[in-house]
Amino acid sequence: MAFKVGDKVTHRTFGAGEVAFGPYLSAFGGTHYLMAGDGGKHYIVGTEEGELKPAAKFKVGDKVRGLYSGALYTIEAGPFFSEIGEWYATKDGDGHVDHNSADCLTAVEPQTDTALKPGDVVRIPRDDLQGADVKAGDLLVVKQLDGRDTVVVHAAPGARQYTWYFEPENVTKVDADSVAVVDNVAYDLFVKYRDRDGDFWRFERRPDGEVRGNCAASQYSTVRIDDYHDTLAETVREYGPLTRV
Repeated sequence: MAFKVGDKVTHRTFGAGEVAFGPYLSAFGGTHYLMAGDGGKHYIVGTEEGELKPAAKFKVGDKVRGLYSGALYTIEAGPFFSEIGEWYATKDGDGHVDHNSADCLTAVEPQTDTALKPGDVVRIPRDDLQGADVKAGDLLVVKQLDGRDTVVVHAAPGARQYTWYFEPENVTKVDADSVAVVDNVAYDLFVKYRDRDGDFWRFERRPDGEVRGNCAASQYSTVRIDDYHDTLAETVREYGPLTRV
């Protein structure tokens, strides 16, 4: 495999580095490169029997987003290198595994800010938490923070009151990329929903940030979601309420 100056690579002996010069034909035979390693050290390296390999852009378990589809994926296997470049086996929110080129994926940074603020979404860990009319796995939108000791959330539609109050340590902040909020109701972008007519909807966040969905008679539909599909807000207001499948 050919490399060029600036390529990130991994050498089986010297580890991670970057191509600083090459390729060139060595007096020792074969194609060689000058690789810049850690600590400013440089190494003359060859390419025989997999001695030098491209550095992987992602690793198994990484969360990534499609640059063109806007869909969220988890890296299931890889990297794989072929004539068309680096690619990975990826799993979408429905559990379907496909392949994607590394050039068509971008990393989703893990959420490190756990502090809550109004508009954030939290996950409920168990049924009837603190006496509230909630179920394990419910996603609720933070309305306000009442001092340090209480998180006030909007109750789910149909609950016996409009708000619930929880201790901060009893709820978990949800990654904003995995949910969308309409009219103070949180929707999970990794599951399907059913509208009032019984049709199924699958939603995803497009590259422009807008969440759009596809309507189908079957929950197994895998039609690609494009910019002409209904937005989540339109779907909720025209076909709601939406029920999680």
